[in-house]
Amino acid sequence: MWDFVSTSDLDDTEQAVLSQLKVDGRMSSVDIAKRIGVTEATVRRKMARVLEDPDICIQAVVRPLRSDVGIAAIVGLDVDREHIISVAKKLSEYSFVDSVYAMTGPFDIIIQLTLPSTTSLHDFLVSELANVPGIKDSESYMIGRVFKHSGRAYQHSKTEEKRG
Repeated sequence: MWDFVSTSDLDDTEQAVLSQLKVDGRMSSVDIAKRIGVTEATVRRKMARVLEDPDICIQAVVRPLRSDVGIAAIVGLDVDREHIISVAKKLSEYSFVDSVYAMTGPFDIIIQLTLPSTTSLHDFLVSELANVPGIKDSESYMIGRVFKHSGRAYQHSKTEEKRG
């Protein structure tokens, strides 16, 4: 019933290739080969194998709160145990929901989403979530500023740092 993601079936070279791609998904195979000390042909072969894994992908990630995307929020959901999987699947269907996680702790599911306005967040929470069977309660948190996202730290201007 549960699928667990593991990279333990990757050899050392494949792990090294993956590590370099995590730093920069656009890094050339020539650069990766130089950094990890193997041939470019080896990197190409290993990269092809790594990217065959459906749990591994290279994609562009947009920082939440980028000036043109509106607002970002994290919502914790209290869900009836028997509905956790169906609720998670339903929430995964929304294009503006960036991440859906089944959790331990005070929330059963946590989602991260990006919407154009606080009004659209309110409408989603009140209108949409209220109609999803199995959700008992929610608690939402708007993201104010991003310091690190998807492994990348962001620099803030001196003015932002002074404001705290």
